[in-house]
Amino acid sequence: MVENDILYFRACHKAGLVKEPFLEIGSAIVEHSLVNNLCRVAQELGLSKTFGTDLEAGPGVDFTADFSLPPDQFKAGWTHGQFQTVAIFNVLEHTYDPITILTNALSCVAPGGTLCVAAPGSWALHDYPKDYVRLLPHWFEEFGQRNGLKIYRDHFCYLSDFGLIPVDQLNIKGQYQFPTYINSTRRSTPFRYWRSRILHRLFNTYGRSHFFPQATIGCVYQVSPA
Repeated sequence: MVENDILYFRACHKAGLVKEPFLEIGSAIVEHSLVNNLCRVAQELGLSKTFGTDLEAGPGVDFTADFSLPPDQFKAGWTHGQFQTVAIFNVLEHTYDPITILTNALSCVAPGGTLCVAAPGSWALHDYPKDYVRLLPHWFEEFGQRNGLKIYRDHFCYLSDFGLIPVDQLNIKGQYQFPTYINSTRRSTPFRYWRSRILHRLFNTYGRSHFFPQATIGCVYQVSPA
């Protein structure tokens, strides 16, 4: 979890997209983490019915569950009811089958509720314990379409060095683009970008080949009302 994830979560809450009872999947608090898990952030925002689940017991985990199980098996063993909001941040990239994970997460969302997802689209490899996939805007759209979900477009965003930017803002002639120093003016300019690239190249430093900053993609789905 990084600060941009918290900013995005707070923005979703401000828009009324995060409600209780609230469930966070992958809620274990990582040792030496600089930010809280989402359950604690939700409590700071005034939610009282918050629950965290992970594969193993530990700090920030109220109960354990394996969301990688086949959906029929998962539903048969799930005893915790449904939630108005389920959130899963920075988990899917560490799973071999993110579709199964999200399918099981959806089964925990009450009719009319929301599923909040954040996963890296362009990010350095980070084993925890393994790093499998990167999910892109079309993937999120396809998952929503196949499962009859509404996407809140204003909160379908890149979370990057440039802040929170709706992916539609960087859809050029039907082609999605990652936020860069060139196409975003939130915190930088093309001049700063090229100056940085030239200096890195001259001094053979770490950023000499970096075209894209790291970016996570956040998406909020609404489940159809009953």
